[in-house]
Amino acid sequence: MKAIIFDCDGVLVNSETLTAIAYKRVYARHGLTIAPKAFSAMLGMKQTDILANLRGEEGGLLPAEASGELTEEILSLLGQKVRHTPGLTTFMDRLDLPYCVASSSDVPRIRLSLATAGILDRFDGRIFSSSMVANGKPAPDLFLLAAERLGVDPGDCVVFEDSVAGVTAAVAAGMTPIGYIGGEHLPRGHDSKLRAAGAREIIQDWHAAESFLKRGIRS
Repeated sequence: MKAIIFDCDGVLVNSETLTAIAYKRVYARHGLTIAPKAFSAMLGMKQTDILANLRGEEGGLLPAEASGELTEEILSLLGQKVRHTPGLTTFMDRLDLPYCVASSSDVPRIRLSLATAGILDRFDGRIFSSSMVANGKPAPDLFLLAAERLGVDPGDCVVFEDSVAGVTAAVAAGMTPIGYIGGEHLPRGHDSKLRAAGAREIIQDWHAAESFLKRGIRS
């Protein structure tokens, strides 16, 4: 293992719960109700892909002109309330491998989340977004870009992901995906879905992540 790639939402920061609130509010303003199960199926995907597929229980999609409204609602909540996941900074302080963030969110949103959570300085210059590639997760494009920019072979990268789309992308890139299930937004049984997608290991917290890395490096 020569490099670590972190997903952002739900892994570095507890943003997914806030994002779900924003989606629920905006969809409701347009007469649409989101089923939690339907939203959780979209975890890890970029906003344009979510909006193209996430239908309200009434059967409709959010009108295209409401995309900006949704973005504003999300950014407002993130700017006020997002925090990094428990134990993350201690884990990062002990890392002796290069690392980066590769997220389906756009760069301004990633930077806002990291800044509000107090960890932006740890990732400056190493922020990669699906807006930089042709295809977002579950395609491998974003992770391959991150490995290239870090100057390492994809097979030498460990990826921390909380979504099926992200784990699928990591597998397609030839990387080692680790499923992080420490987020409060994840439904029961999500660990099984991550394993089925190809997660090498499932971790509940960053202490477990540190233990995995030590085992992997020794092996």
